[in-house]
Amino acid sequence: MAGDQNLRVTYGALEQTAADIERAAKELQAELDKIWGAVKRVSESWEGEAHQAFQAAERQWNSRATHIQSTLQQVSAKIRSGSADYQATDRKAAGFFH
Repeated sequence: MAGDQNLRVTYGALEQTAADIERAAKELQAELDKIWGAVKRVSESWEGEAHQAFQAAERQWNSRATHIQSTLQQVSAKIRSGSADYQATDRKAAGFFH
């Protein structure tokens, strides 16, 4: 592909990629929830500084996990938006030949 100056857009592939990203985000969240549930069960007995340190780590973890999920959703939305833009441009260009 190096040196290839042509761009080929396959609308079905764009939609599939967006759907794959959304599915991966959901699967990731399900795994994180499972892991986090196990960690929470262990941490319920912690008190004092250990509990406070865990709560700080939990806030940081949740913030980062939320950011990852948000980013994946944004990427998926951008791919879908780009696909729609490509299709609109393609239809407009095709109209020049009719």
